[in-house]
Amino acid sequence: MKFKVNHDPANKALAIPRAALQLSGLAGASDLALYADDGCVLLLPERPSAGEAVKTIQMLVDINTQLISDLAAASRRTMEEADCECLSCGHRTSCFGICIPPCQLEEAGIDPESELATCVQEGRVIVQPMEKPDADQLLDELDEDLRSMLTDSGVLLAGVRRLLEHEGYCHE
Repeated sequence: MKFKVNHDPANKALAIPRAALQLSGLAGASDLALYADDGCVLLLPERPSAGEAVKTIQMLVDINTQLISDLAAASRRTMEEADCECLSCGHRTSCFGICIPPCQLEEAGIDPESELATCVQEGRVIVQPMEKPDADQLLDELDEDLRSMLTDSGVLLAGVRRLLEHEGYCHE
């Protein structure tokens, strides 16, 4: 069950609704373990029983499924919006993009997998690797299995990067 908890950031204390503690079976527990990471908190018995562990894992799977579904939809919407940015360009009907061979990028000291930035100086088009924003650092640190699971689930990592940048994500 999901509870909505209103928190006043000016007030340092946060109360967990008694109904949530009763429903979870934690109302009478004196030893609890609280796990915290960016954007989430998990409260468990200090030493969960096998049944509690299984139920917790199932709840996390359910939440995970919903989060991945929401992230996939948001990443696709973001990429569709990005595609629309080209609609106002006068060259959009003849724009096919330019392919730079990976060997030439490597010869120039540019990672072929990196995003590229271009500018025009004195009649020349300058191609440079983009500085990695904080969003890229977060995505680069993803475990390969997690990255595969997300992409297999329809999450567009380029869309997630755009979402993170739009939110002003700062890597700590």
